[in-house]
Amino acid sequence: MALGHGTALVIIGAVMVHLILHLTGRLGYSLTTAGLVISLLTGMQIIGQICAGFLGDRFDKRLIVCGCMGFHAAGMLMLAYAQNLWMIVGFAVLHGIAWGTRGPLMQAIRADYFGVSNFGAIMGWSSLIVMMGMALGPLYAGYMADRTGSYVSAFATLALCAVFGGIFFLLAKKPPPRSRAVEG
Repeated sequence: MALGHGTALVIIGAVMVHLILHLTGRLGYSLTTAGLVISLLTGMQIIGQICAGFLGDRFDKRLIVCGCMGFHAAGMLMLAYAQNLWMIVGFAVLHGIAWGTRGPLMQAIRADYFGVSNFGAIMGWSSLIVMMGMALGPLYAGYMADRTGSYVSAFATLALCAVFGGIFFLLAKKPPPRSRAVEG
């Protein structure tokens, strides 16, 4: 579960740091247009957050976050190969909804899987892996942009990273219940 969440934050970190540079540099949009894209992305996050609670209470949270990782992957491919503003808008919608929906469900899944008595320890340990993803994403995207002259390869490989994140979430199974004798 932490690996899935970590791969999501590799993508989030890279987008947070490099989106404006990609839009204004390689794609040639104005700062105003880039700001509007960020606003749309943020608006979609809000919609995703509102939907997360509704969906998470009715459907398998793990499958929802797998779908979110698919949205991240599709959005990153749209961003990497954007030929027009509509592809950028598509990215902002998909990425924003995925980010907003997936974020709240991360904590809910951990609580479902491990209970509240172990929640602090689980969050602490998994946060180490998750924050490594958040730190590595911007470094990777910057390195690839410097090396290749664009963000295409960085964003395309981050789309693949999202697919692996979805697989990690699919593989995350609820641990078996502990017996009372062990808890002692």
